[in-house]
Amino acid sequence: MQPLPSADELREATRVVEAFRSAHRIPMISARMGLRSCIHTEGLAVVELTQRLKRMPTVVDKLRRLPTMKLSSLQDLGGCRAVFATQAEVARAQQRFMANSRRRNGTEDKVRDYVARPRDSGYRALHLWTRYRGLRIEVQLRTQLQHRWAANVEDLSALTGIDYKSGEGPEEVHAWLRLLSQSYEYAEAGVRPGGRFELELADANAAALSRIVRGAIRQEGNHG
Repeated sequence: MQPLPSADELREATRVVEAFRSAHRIPMISARMGLRSCIHTEGLAVVELTQRLKRMPTVVDKLRRLPTMKLSSLQDLGGCRAVFATQAEVARAQQRFMANSRRRNGTEDKVRDYVARPRDSGYRALHLWTRYRGLRIEVQLRTQLQHRWAANVEDLSALTGIDYKSGEGPEEVHAWLRLLSQSYEYAEAGVRPGGRFELELADANAAALSRIVRGAIRQEGNHG
């Protein structure tokens, strides 16, 4: 059994993590400015363009959950996100951004296409991992409906105190979220899914709502 770290060791580890996190601030800003330039060059109307450094408690929690992970292998300490109206606009922004990255870094950005292959949760978006000043920066490109789905998950987590983004919580809620994501995919493609799917989505919605309410009542009872 490994001995527990001393207070001095914990302080030093925290200092190292915070310094590495802070080092991503300028590269993150550069990535956002580069993405904004791509949007302007392509003549795209971006719905939202944001940047963020991963919060320190989130970094610490991830390192605690994955004790073999090296700090340098974290790919999303700094990131920026652009939200567009359509998937076609996402594709144009991606192509322009990656072409610029090739010229800047001499290598291809790593791409994770969660649109073609959504996560089991239903999450859909396009992720690019690029480098500015030698540090990895994550760039997320989403449509409005993909962003709405992700915001729903975050709001639900904040409301219930359950980290649905990490896969926690009852299966009834996750089943509804997967179907909700699929319904957004149909809407973006201009496809009418049919009555059977709509009934399935409505049933899943009702089951999820019931499960959330029961959980809230149980939690309220525990606090009473």
